[in-house]
Amino acid sequence: MKKIILYICLALLPFMFTGCSDYLDVSNEGQSDDNFVMSSPAEAFKALSWAYAEYRQNAAHGGNYNWQDPLGSDAEYMSEFPTANNVIARLQPTAVTINASAGLYNSLNITLARAARVADLIEKKGEYQTELTGSAPTDWTHLYGEAKTLWAFCAWELVRHFGDVPFGYENKYVEEYELTSRFEIIDKILDELKAVESKMYTLGQGGITAERISRTYANALIGEIALHAGSWQTIRTDVSGLYGAVQFEEKGSNDGACVYARRTDYLDYIKMAEQYLNAAVNTHKGTATLITTDSRAANNPFQKHFQEVNSRRVSPESLFEIGTVAGVGNAEYGYSMGRPGSNSSVMSVLNTFAAIRIIPTFFYNAYEAGDKRRDVSMVVTGSNAATGQENLIPLGVGTRIGGGGPSINKWDKNRGDVPAYPNAGNRTTGINYVIMRMADAMLMLAEAKAIVGTDNAGAISLVNQIRERAFGNTSKNISGLTGEALLNAIYNERKLELLGEGDIRWDMIRSGKFNERAIAVRQEMAAMLTSLEANGYYTFPSGRTFSNYIWTKFVQVGSGSAAVVTQSPDESNPALYPGWRGIYEWGAAAHANYPAKNLAIKGLYNYIDPNGAEALALVADGYTRVNWGIRIWSDANAKAMLDAAILDGVVGRETSAPRYFHAMPLVVIDQSKGKVKNGYGLPNQ
Repeated sequence: MKKIILYICLALLPFMFTGCSDYLDVSNEGQSDDNFVMSSPAEAFKALSWAYAEYRQNAAHGGNYNWQDPLGSDAEYMSEFPTANNVIARLQPTAVTINASAGLYNSLNITLARAARVADLIEKKGEYQTELTGSAPTDWTHLYGEAKTLWAFCAWELVRHFGDVPFGYENKYVEEYELTSRFEIIDKILDELKAVESKMYTLGQGGITAERISRTYANALIGEIALHAGSWQTIRTDVSGLYGAVQFEEKGSNDGACVYARRTDYLDYIKMAEQYLNAAVNTHKGTATLITTDSRAANNPFQKHFQEVNSRRVSPESLFEIGTVAGVGNAEYGYSMGRPGSNSSVMSVLNTFAAIRIIPTFFYNAYEAGDKRRDVSMVVTGSNAATGQENLIPLGVGTRIGGGGPSINKWDKNRGDVPAYPNAGNRTTGINYVIMRMADAMLMLAEAKAIVGTDNAGAISLVNQIRERAFGNTSKNISGLTGEALLNAIYNERKLELLGEGDIRWDMIRSGKFNERAIAVRQEMAAMLTSLEANGYYTFPSGRTFSNYIWTKFVQVGSGSAAVVTQSPDESNPALYPGWRGIYEWGAAAHANYPAKNLAIKGLYNYIDPNGAEALALVADGYTRVNWGIRIWSDANAKAMLDAAILDGVVGRETSAPRYFHAMPLVVIDQSKGKVKNGYGLPNQ
């Protein structure tokens, strides 16, 4: 089992801040420089681990829908309706309350302040200063860089999710503060990271695993931040002089509050991104690797990464994971972002809210035949805790297995090597938060190369490494692409690879084509619904058909009444197609009353005439006809949900900038003496 130390100990008592309720008025007294706290790298890491724990418990767990990032793209949405849980995902800032993200804003500021304080204390140590002059990293130089990188990571999260924020006030007594340009903040972050990364351990050196920040991740973080800095984004136009001398090219209309823009010197940042992402992927990758082999009979290296995470092990593909422990602390992936479950006292661990749902057009049309990522990423069944059965998830409004249709399948409580882990509750599963994995870094590197345009072959090679893993051979490799065609291929590959992981929305923003993609998916949905209502089915360019009805029955796949967690799809067996579903044999006494636990499905991808001979034969064979596509056009509530949840904030703003930032909390506005206000249509009271 992976190891992580949860530190809230006596050594930290003199280290804790006063005034945590005031986000920016945070002070440290002289006694913080405690000799015991900084007596050795091991003791100093205990202090830093408090900051890791703060981020895990109040930022990662507090942002239990992953900041709504995977709830609002042209592939993902949230099926709970009506709800305030996804208004930013929908691009509806006027519908949010001012303190909706206060806990997240607070936690990021607390974490970065404490990480900065640890770095300040290390910097004063004679041992650190001596070792800094050497050519190789040491425990002290690494720990200093680790603290600085954790500070940078949280500062970047503030900029990415809140835009331009008050910055640089940590560990100081503050009476007045004002907004700082995000570009000034980003430059400061990048400078700090570049100053420390060379004296940090790569993954695997010095005992550093992916549950701690390494040089490998620090390089990737520089690349990620620089890529965003040089790409399209929504900037404020209501604060005169905010961005100083930075010049922009703009796209679309300026609504007086914000505009879609890219800085004119963007290539400087994209080249920086290329340099440091290359270091993370190649030069300084350490033990991190793209998983390309799988000794299991299923032979699906893509799924192997998620099998590791679901089994509470650190994945060799991860550059950085926020560690959790089963039964201890908070682990939101299994609950908010997992495969759907039910809410039952019979097997409460299977209570999985499952916020991330897959837009039907993506579910049916996105993946090519033979792509091993499809079933691993998406699923139409979930876990019934009361019966121990695998249940179909109906389309329409709903959460858990009560509705919502196709869901993310990457995190599944049935899927780990030992699913029934002792003391692992529904929100304490021990499933780590994967911040970045190698495939993500590789595809960002490909994106940077494609934008710079001097190494298109290198970009194509990176994409093809991902595709060769997905298909098991080179038959689907791309070739000969340049410019926009190559960039579009990379963005599409990122969508297929990173579904549900919180990246697609940011890709849409960076691409400068957010509105075009949002409008396109809404039009695709409208065409699909029209055909379902008129014809009873809709056939996509992929050849897969979405129908009003499907047919299901419970079957015994395992021996006796045992349930089976399925793996490789078998099109000849309706209980094994789609694959990577089924249900674990949880063994509850109540489950014995339901001996047939796996679900066979017919008609999911092909049309069966509900009045035809095949339908009659299925019913005779024990199948039941189930409403499927009909639910989303015949039910007014379902139609309203889909229309709202799939990026309805673009309607009426087709040429305006997407508004995707969260509100800074009220205390920040009130205590700024009029110098800080929310923009983008967000509330200020």
